[in-house]
Amino acid sequence: MVDTTEQAGVVPHLGRQEAERWQHHYLGPEHLLLGLLRHGDDPVGHGDNPAARLLRAKGLDLETVRAEVDRLIAQGVLPGPQPSDAELLATLGIDLEAVERRLKETFGWQAYYDAAQRVRLRPTHAVPHAPLAGTPLVCWRALRFACDEAVARGQELGPEHLLLGLLRDAQDPLGTGLYPQDRRLRGLLGLPDHGPHPIKLLVEARGLTLERLRAAVLNELDTNR
Repeated sequence: MVDTTEQAGVVPHLGRQEAERWQHHYLGPEHLLLGLLRHGDDPVGHGDNPAARLLRAKGLDLETVRAEVDRLIAQGVLPGPQPSDAELLATLGIDLEAVERRLKETFGWQAYYDAAQRVRLRPTHAVPHAPLAGTPLVCWRALRFACDEAVARGQELGPEHLLLGLLRDAQDPLGTGLYPQDRRLRGLLGLPDHGPHPIKLLVEARGLTLERLRAAVLNELDTNR
């Protein structure tokens, strides 16, 4: 178990918000990187974020990385907007609006409203206050690497360790070490299961290398010890 700083704890939630910009129903490495930058752009109440500061200094600011994600989507490296549940049902010939009208006609508006409210207010997660529960984590290996980096230094997990985890994960091409269930998940999400890692592409688009950026992060950690 690794203790996590408040700064690092909020990053995945900001990353999930970034995923919603593209209607992505998963949390991937690219979203986690954007979460780091989002936190760095608005650190009020959360403290300093050296990882975001370093990324911006290297030309990887929030808007630049968002534009690069758009480019990867256009190239098919990342999926475009993913269909909602209603859109998926429509492909099966199920019209949710028609179903809603039929229920109201059959049972009455009040009965429909009461039933909808019970469903809406019912707890959706077994663990309270866990808004990321149920979100497929495509960045699970980067998070594990981040924990390893913090443990190796006897530190709380912070934004710098998250960035180190992303860079370490990006050193391997997509598909390396994937379990069969991971490949199935990527297929369902419209993600490729082989090819260059998106973080590697995002970093190299700015004329950087993973190794140079990792060295800069390690220097930041050593400086602040």
